[in-house]
Amino acid sequence: MMSKEERNQNQNQPFLTFGDYEKVKFTFSGLDKYIVMELNTKIALEDLKFTFANILKTDFFAKKLEYHVTKGFQDKTLSAQKSLAHQEIQSLFRGPGQQLNIQVKFIEEGA
Repeated sequence: MMSKEERNQNQNQPFLTFGDYEKVKFTFSGLDKYIVMELNTKIALEDLKFTFANILKTDFFAKKLEYHVTKGFQDKTLSAQKSLAHQEIQSLFRGPGQQLNIQVKFIEEGA
């Protein structure tokens, strides 16, 4: 459990800024697979669903993808409707020269 001081310090972290392309590692929970790619930071995350389906040879019909940026025990849910460039991601999620790690979870939707 984080102390109040640690939480305040984390909240004061500056937000990441991105160029046009960013190296991102997408890890898919439940599939034990990952994809590392140069991501166009201006594309909404939900638009990647078909790209992932083609690469992973998986059907995402009636599944919603939920994106979480992670580092260690830190986790932040991202909006699938926004691009990476329009998310407020604290700089603690990436160290110097490190790629961004995004955990992709599958949520079943009713048909």
